[in-house]
Amino acid sequence: MPLSTGYNIDASKGLREDLSNQLKRVQPSECPLYATLPQTAAPKSTTVEWLSDDLPNPVFSSPPVDGVDLNFDADFVNQHANRARLSSRVQRFDRTGAVSPIASMLDVAGPNSSLLAEAKSRALLTLRTDIESAIGSSQVSSAESTGNAVPADDRGTLLQGLFGWSDPDGTTGSWTDAATRPFRSVGAGVAQDGTADGTSRYDASTNGAITESIFRKITQAAFEASGKTVSYKLFAGPALLNSLTDFSRAQSAIGGSNNGAAFNVNSDDGTLRLSVIKIVNDYCEIDIIPDLFLNRTSGSALGAAGRNAGIFIPNDDTVSLAFMEPINTIDLADIGGGGDRFLIRTHLTLKCLNARSLASII
Repeated sequence: MPLSTGYNIDASKGLREDLSNQLKRVQPSECPLYATLPQTAAPKSTTVEWLSDDLPNPVFSSPPVDGVDLNFDADFVNQHANRARLSSRVQRFDRTGAVSPIASMLDVAGPNSSLLAEAKSRALLTLRTDIESAIGSSQVSSAESTGNAVPADDRGTLLQGLFGWSDPDGTTGSWTDAATRPFRSVGAGVAQDGTADGTSRYDASTNGAITESIFRKITQAAFEASGKTVSYKLFAGPALLNSLTDFSRAQSAIGGSNNGAAFNVNSDDGTLRLSVIKIVNDYCEIDIIPDLFLNRTSGSALGAAGRNAGIFIPNDDTVSLAFMEPINTIDLADIGGGGDRFLIRTHLTLKCLNARSLASII
């Protein structure tokens, strides 16, 4: 064909590419736990510890008789007998990268002209999701494991994640010592029919989507166990968010089996809002925050456990992050001429001063 067309002028004939300097990462990267939890003083040891204590039940029916001496042994109490030492370990997080000498000189499309700078940016985002997932995991605190037959099994110390702290039946990690177990979250789960009271954990994977009645019982249990009337943040996976929004659906409010709460529609601006971002019930105000990194195991993608998960955290210093080392980018020497290498690293732990004030959905 004598005619040059858009079909026969290709790269071999000099056709240029139209590749823009745009790069869009499509994987989730928002880390609300990491971004919102308060930070406390830097740890000075790989194990961070604090004391917990309780109070006895009120006694008032048998006051001492005026003028009668107290029994020296029987009438005096050790006020420190129930103290227990809780702890969490400092965990190291790191990500690495390397760029060869020739690669560092190539003209590559993307928002960063430097492949090394782009690699550092990507590694930093990934490190944040590592931290978020560890905070929102069921991992329990443990010492380092070294000297195994398989070197890949070696690991450093592990912090205790929120679903480890909120486990009412936990017997490992920070709950290994029997003296600490009275300070765990309360209960072993809530029955689907809502008949079980006094429990602050609900298993949605076994019992199905949460209902308004059970949601109220969970917050009631946390209130009764801790006495906290502060507001909460609920970090929630997408399936749990759908269940919470369904609390106010019209089909539930009018003739539905759940008898959900009614809602008013203000159509002045032509917008119908069906998203629940705050719940106010008898025991607390709860701000709802989506999170895609809850209750995952290491290396796993979002699954049913993460979609159904939710963790209630008081808006105070009950739960906090303690950084031994802030996130630090370390440029490593080019030994042998192989190229530029870097390490992004941090050391931190998660502290939970009062696990009784936590509630969780798994």
